[in-house]
Amino acid sequence: MTQWHPPAGVSGDSDLIKVSVGMLGPARYRCPARDALSARPRYRADTRVPRKPEVLKNFTNGPFMDVLDLVEHQGVAVDDALAQIGRNPVHDLVRQWTAHAVRGYLEVYSPEVVDGLTPMRGKWVYENVLAQPDRRGARQYRITVWGRCYRTPDGKLREVRLPANRLEGRARTDAEIAVAALVLASGGPDVPPQHVRLRQFGMLEGESVTLFDGSRQAALDLYDMSGRAALAQLVDAGEPAEYRPGAACVDCPFSAVCPELRRTPGLLGVRNRRRPRRSWSATSARNHAVCPARDYGRRQRLPVDQGVERGPAAERGRAVHRYLERQHDGATRPCETQVPEDWVPAGFGLTPEDRALGLVLLRNHAAVCPVHHTRTPDTLRVEPDLVYEDPDADTVVLARPDLLYHDGETWVWRELKTSASGRRGARPWLEQYPQLALATILAARSEFGLGIGRVELEILRPAGADLYTLDPKTPEVRLRAETVVRESFGRWQEDDRFLPAPGRHCSDCEVARWCSARDVTGGVE
Repeated sequence: MTQWHPPAGVSGDSDLIKVSVGMLGPARYRCPARDALSARPRYRADTRVPRKPEVLKNFTNGPFMDVLDLVEHQGVAVDDALAQIGRNPVHDLVRQWTAHAVRGYLEVYSPEVVDGLTPMRGKWVYENVLAQPDRRGARQYRITVWGRCYRTPDGKLREVRLPANRLEGRARTDAEIAVAALVLASGGPDVPPQHVRLRQFGMLEGESVTLFDGSRQAALDLYDMSGRAALAQLVDAGEPAEYRPGAACVDCPFSAVCPELRRTPGLLGVRNRRRPRRSWSATSARNHAVCPARDYGRRQRLPVDQGVERGPAAERGRAVHRYLERQHDGATRPCETQVPEDWVPAGFGLTPEDRALGLVLLRNHAAVCPVHHTRTPDTLRVEPDLVYEDPDADTVVLARPDLLYHDGETWVWRELKTSASGRRGARPWLEQYPQLALATILAARSEFGLGIGRVELEILRPAGADLYTLDPKTPEVRLRAETVVRESFGRWQEDDRFLPAPGRHCSDCEVARWCSARDVTGGVE
């Protein structure tokens, strides 16, 4: 394999390759090109996006590590250590979450349970220095693992505990485990151990699982089997390198020269580059309008209340979406009214009533199925990730249409909603669903390609399917969409503290558990 070369606009050398184990995590949230560039810390983009600091700390689990450092390395009492993070610019949601996670951690790893292990200041680092540059031009490799580090006084046993918000939601890849085992087995500065152990701690559940527990040689063998090739693939990025724009573009030092990040000046209708660079979506707009703290908690990926997140109506709607997503993916024929009685996708728990209602809604969809308009499977895209940068607002815009399909000369953006009611809400569609406003602006700018298209809202009801069309060529529609986006984004962009707005909606808030200001009365005075 030839040496990997950076894209135009990037300069520097590959003498040092530096990787963290987390870069080998699930591919869904990662950009292979960014990982390969970041693995070469001496690379620099010729043009960089200036970083403006946030008022609130953005690393959600940073306070968790800070508190444990005070407790384990300075002997500070838990309550006193937790009180100290209150003096830092940390959101109330994060403070409550940190207190929960720290207490759970210290209960699971109490001295009685882990007797003989002592906390280590710093971390182990695997380094390999070569006599001559290799095919990548590298002479030094450095690998780190982020977590809580422990060892026995004689150094024969090493242990790293990897924090995860939820055990169920953060499955470690084989490559992560294998490369972390290598760092434990061979990382300096200490004498190599005889035995290594890798655990994962679920901060929500307050539970621990063992990922690897074996001899040093077993760890090295695991790396040869499951880590070496994956590590090489990460560093080499593939040829050509795959760019995967997304939320990670916000803090990517190479975003200004990324060839795949689409730049759409004026998309959000606000000219203000003084604000911190963030990612924004219609979901952010909707949540922020109800409660700024709710939006913040969701964007920080705090664990949500599954009883709210997966309530009966929401669960039914997601099940219908999932079924149609699978039906439309690669479809050459429209959906039919003949839907199997056992239509519910695996993993969804619906009541018999919701299962029956969902069956009716799916049958009603057949009349307005978009595959009636498509000619080939490649003219229909199911839930594509659309990413744009508005340089005027220094903001990365994230969107995921339920469907994009090609109808003749244009692309059509369709949003799908389900309802158990036959009544329409009082609010206009563009205000009720900000994603329609964003879609209208993008369609008016021909950002889907193939000319100006249209935006559709499909609402499946027990009595039938309603299909509403928004024409971005109509000045009144386009101007209203621009107003909705500009006003909702402007309020969000100017917000620094995302303070809670308690009320009746607290009972339906997925992150209310972490909010000390939540309305526990359910809005009843």
